[in-house]
Amino acid sequence: MDSVLITVAVTLFVASFLQSATGFGMALVLMAILPMVITVEEASAFTSLGSMIVTIFVITANRSGLSLRDAGPLVLGMCLGIPIGFYGLRMLDGEFIIRVLGAVLILITLAEFLQNRIKHLTIPEKSGTAFGLIGGVLAGSFNVGGPPLVVYAYSRGWPKVTSVAVLQTAFLAGGVVRNSLVAGAGHFTPDLLKLIAFSMPTAILAVWLGKKTLDRMPRDQLKKIVFGMIFLIGLRYLILG
Repeated sequence: MDSVLITVAVTLFVASFLQSATGFGMALVLMAILPMVITVEEASAFTSLGSMIVTIFVITANRSGLSLRDAGPLVLGMCLGIPIGFYGLRMLDGEFIIRVLGAVLILITLAEFLQNRIKHLTIPEKSGTAFGLIGGVLAGSFNVGGPPLVVYAYSRGWPKVTSVAVLQTAFLAGGVVRNSLVAGAGHFTPDLLKLIAFSMPTAILAVWLGKKTLDRMPRDQLKKIVFGMIFLIGLRYLILG
């Protein structure tokens, strides 16, 4: 079997498991590994379409927690922000923007971990559209729009299945918009579509295993893991850009 297909399939499995178990992280894993075996442009297009497909499976697995009311502000922000990022933000200094995002994520996670020692800073519910907009702009430009939405969702105090379902709803809406733009730019080649089709069965298995993990993991433990991941992501963005 082709070594590229094996690498892509294994990477997609890991990324899909993480997405199903925590609600995010898929794009970060794919974009960290896939450029080692395919071009950055191909990796970005694969991540864009592959993530949207996997998101549908994750929503289905967590449909009991689906709340369109809670997801609405994030969806609105994502759909507005992605075209802005896709056409505009990429012309700016992307490294500086990513470093700023990293610093903000670190500060938010530190506040979350210190909430038992200091007065907890609550993120207002009405700020959902703003967080979605920021995530949309970053997703449209750099494919890293997940962290701002995750911070908002896991700060709301929702049941874990609701947090995951709401995030997937926002990611799906954003995926539809972004993939329309990517397709219009001609980035979905026949070879890339074949690669997605051949590797997708591993993602389906990973979503099932991730759902099992999500159901068994206590919410407080899951929240600590998620914010720990956000801290590490922020640190990477701040240092490496």
